[in-house]
Amino acid sequence: MISIDQVLLLQQKVESAVQKIVELKSENDALRRQCSELTNALSEKTELLNSFTADEKKIEDSILGALDRLNKIENSVLSQAGQNAAPKSEAAPLPANNTDAKDNTAEVPSDDIKSEDVVAPEFDMDTTSEEPEEKEEKFDIF
Repeated sequence: MISIDQVLLLQQKVESAVQKIVELKSENDALRRQCSELTNALSEKTELLNSFTADEKKIEDSILGALDRLNKIENSVLSQAGQNAAPKSEAAPLPANNTDAKDNTAEVPSDDIKSEDVVAPEFDMDTTSEEPEEKEEKFDIF
């Protein structure tokens, strides 16, 4: 037969198991809340990262666009410098009609210009001419 000691021991073990189950349930609830909070934080961080990535892409595109415009301006200036230097260095006479002079000027693609081929333009120091002031206004970015 079952003795009273055995029943008391069984009751003590059941109460201990019930207490352990209650503790584990509360720990499980706390871990689920923490998991939920961390999941929400991860979602927020992911959205923030996506926003930063999009902003970074916009900034990069903007910088590349600005660099491209600067390259075009530089190529234009180098092309003009090459065109201005070519007629002064050549001894060929200019045609009588000034409109034909531009048509006879060969344009060198800006990709073919090397830094050693570029000749600094000669500036006319005559202050009565309005032309140099107009060129300065075109490229004044400040």
